[in-house]
Amino acid sequence: MTKDHPPVFAVILAGGSGTRFWPRSRKLLPKQLCKISHPDKSMLELTLERLDGFIPSDHRLIVTHALQKQKTSAIVGKKCLSILGEPLARNTAAALALAALEIKLLHPEEKEAVMISLHADHVIRDKLAFVETLKRAIVVAQKNYLALLGVIPTSPETGYGYIQKGGSLNIPQVANCFSVLSFKEKPGRTLAEQYLAERAFYWNSGLFVWKVDKILQEFEKFLPVLLNPLMTYADKLKSEGRTFSQLTDAEFLPLYENLPEIAIDHAILEKSKDIAVVECGFDWQDIGAWTALPLVIPEDAQGNVVQGDNVLLDTKNSIICSDSYLVASIGIEDLIVVVDKGCVLVCKKERAQDVKQIVSELKKRGLDKLV
Repeated sequence: MTKDHPPVFAVILAGGSGTRFWPRSRKLLPKQLCKISHPDKSMLELTLERLDGFIPSDHRLIVTHALQKQKTSAIVGKKCLSILGEPLARNTAAALALAALEIKLLHPEEKEAVMISLHADHVIRDKLAFVETLKRAIVVAQKNYLALLGVIPTSPETGYGYIQKGGSLNIPQVANCFSVLSFKEKPGRTLAEQYLAERAFYWNSGLFVWKVDKILQEFEKFLPVLLNPLMTYADKLKSEGRTFSQLTDAEFLPLYENLPEIAIDHAILEKSKDIAVVECGFDWQDIGAWTALPLVIPEDAQGNVVQGDNVLLDTKNSIICSDSYLVASIGIEDLIVVVDKGCVLVCKKERAQDVKQIVSELKKRGLDKLV
């Protein structure tokens, strides 16, 4: 490809167990493989569709857990030709370092390759604006920046991290691109309201764009304890004509079990001097818990989000989902009721983030088959 059009690869992070979406999401059928924001398609399928016409299937790579690799492959089919199954969850730094090295093994001839990091549990409806924003970020990445996509806040959200923007970087043909002054953890309500009013902060979407070689250089600088073992193994695989996706679990586990467990944000992004934030030109939602459904599924006249058969009397502002049985309710408000795979969840909407505690309790009681 030409200098203006570098080879672009999409890395989709699709691991995790989605414990806050129990009972629909399970260890072997995690959130990204479930039909949550669409009645007929899983979140991973929707993520891949968003790339159609932009990034071909042989330039896509999914990183998931080894236990989920088979089902992921069955759902994905020919829409993504490379699937990495990590033997252990080691957070996003390990996943992205692994993906970068896999791209180099698969395409050693591509010296200027750019890598887009995506999550499989995001809802983005405006595909055209999504692709146009990524194209702007690719231009920024070609300037040797680690480009982060920042979402303009529409509410004082306390569940997201924030990026504080600095001055404009004035990169030709790229509007609304800024340096980064700081990263902010999930704030309390008062601080989130302050961020919203100041208009100097973006939601951290977790969508990143950078050169493959650039991110590996940053790993070498800031986290060699993670990169070096992977690099050594990549050299071994290269000499054998293999890639990481061809490793057996027995081969993969000794390599992975000693890697540090850390997020890319803390490992690299908060330390690097070459960070840019590109303002998103599209709507974005991170679907992290049941209470996110009203953001992506229309509510009825009483403010309810409903999936499945139901009879609702005097029921307001609730989330009612069933994969099988009819759900009948009378006089309830602000509740979550989910019937899925033989289990029933009932909780207050304000406790939605605590659903993962149910999963922990089930494990303590030896009921792993329900997890």
